[in-house]
Amino acid sequence: MRTKRITELDTKLPLLLVGDFNAAAGKNKAYEILMKDGFLTDTWLTARERNGEGIGTFNGFKAIQPNGPRIDWILSRGDVTAEKIEIVTFQRDGQFPSDHCPVVARLRLGETK
Repeated sequence: MRTKRITELDTKLPLLLVGDFNAAAGKNKAYEILMKDGFLTDTWLTARERNGEGIGTFNGFKAIQPNGPRIDWILSRGDVTAEKIEIVTFQRDGQFPSDHCPVVARLRLGETK
């Protein structure tokens, strides 16, 4: 089972799996495996507010990719609520700080009071 390491954690605590997966969310086998039967949740899809919809996260230090793939993900398991998520397109003088536009999220972990 490809989800074995996460399952072995055997925790009731909220879990986050984040990173540059170099694969389009929703269009590859790794994503399918992680999302199958609700094993993990894509916080981009569940966030109450999304900014940067339709922007690809790879910019190659050159340009924003309209309608490009979202290859950077924030996945969760357990009691996690995504309040807001965003693909950050910051650049200064036409220069990006990275070849990827970061995905950032405001998450609520555990029960809300």
